[in-house]
Amino acid sequence: MNVLVVGGTGFLGGAVAREALARGHQVAIFTRGQTGHDAEPAGIEVLVGDRHSDLSALKGRSFDLVVDTCAFAPDAVASLLDALLPDVGRYALVTSASVYAGFTVPGIAEDAPASRASPEQLEMARALPPERRSGAANYGTAYGPLKRECELVALDRLGERAFILRAGLLVGAGDYTDRLTSWVRRVDQGGPVPAPGDPGRLVQLIDVRDAARFIVEGAERTLSGIFNLTGRPFPFGDLLEAIRRVAGSDARFVWRPDEAVLAAGLEPWSEVPLWLPQANEAFRHFLEIDAGKAFAHGLQLRPLDETLSQILAWDRGRRDVPLKAGMPPEKEAALLEAAPLDTV
Repeated sequence: MNVLVVGGTGFLGGAVAREALARGHQVAIFTRGQTGHDAEPAGIEVLVGDRHSDLSALKGRSFDLVVDTCAFAPDAVASLLDALLPDVGRYALVTSASVYAGFTVPGIAEDAPASRASPEQLEMARALPPERRSGAANYGTAYGPLKRECELVALDRLGERAFILRAGLLVGAGDYTDRLTSWVRRVDQGGPVPAPGDPGRLVQLIDVRDAARFIVEGAERTLSGIFNLTGRPFPFGDLLEAIRRVAGSDARFVWRPDEAVLAAGLEPWSEVPLWLPQANEAFRHFLEIDAGKAFAHGLQLRPLDETLSQILAWDRGRRDVPLKAGMPPEKEAALLEAAPLDTV
C-alpha cells in the first residue's frame, strides 16, 4: 500500500509510520516540520505542510491508506479530505474513548451513546489560532465531543472506507504525556511510594506499538467502522507490582484512600496519573471500556513487562527531563505523612 500518516512525527503517528514501513508499504508522513524529522527511518518520505493552512504538499498525490492521528475538530477532517479525495482508498481516523457520553457503567462498547459538540464548542474550535489547533489540551471539555464530530465527517464522506479507532490510554517510550512514565520513574527511584485508592481498582492501557499494528493490519484487511482500541482492564496494584519487578526496585507502596489523596491537594489524572476518585461517578469506569470487537478482529497485546522494560530503559536515559505528570515532591510528602505507613 501507499500510506500517508498525518502527524507522522508524533507518538502514535511515528509508531504507525514505522509499522507500515516494516510491513513493506510505501510510507509518507505529513508534518508541520516543527519537531524535526532527521531521525525518520530511511524510506519514509517527509511532506511538510499544515493541515490548517497549507495542504499544497498533498496536491496530486494518491494514497491507498491515510492514517490521521491528529484531528481535533471536524473542520480539520473536512479540509484534509477536500485535499485528498477522490484519491484515497481507506481513511483510518484515530479519535478517543473520550467521545462517550459517560462512564457510569463498565464495559462500554462502540454502540454506547457519544457526546455531540455544541454550537459554542464548534465555534470555539474554529476561533482557535492555527498554532493552537494541534494541541489536545487547548480544547478543554470539548475534546471528546469534537472528536465525535470528526468521526461523523469521516463516516459521512467515506462510508465503508472509514476506519475509526477510539483510542484508550496509549503508552510506551516517547509518550509525551508522561502518565505511565511518571509511575515507572517514581517506582524505579524506590523507597516509600504513595499509591492512590484501592489497589484492586482497574486500569486499562495499550502499548502504542500494538495500537499501530492493529491500525495497519486492520487497513490491510479492509476493516471499517468504529473500534475501541485499548487493552484489557487489570488491577492498578498489579501494574505497580509489575513496575517494581521490572525495575528491580526496593519501592514500598503506601496505599492511601481517595479522601487522603484529595486532602493532600493532589490533582486527579495529572498529578496522580491513571487515577480518578471513585466519587466521580461520571468517570468511574473510564478505564474499563470494552475492546472485545478489536480483539475479535485481530488485536494482539505484547506482555506488560515488555512495555514497561522499554519505558524504563528510555526514561533512565532522560532523568534530567522534568516530567509533565506525577506527584510534586511536597504533595507526595504530605500524603505519606497523612497516616502511619501501611506499606506493601
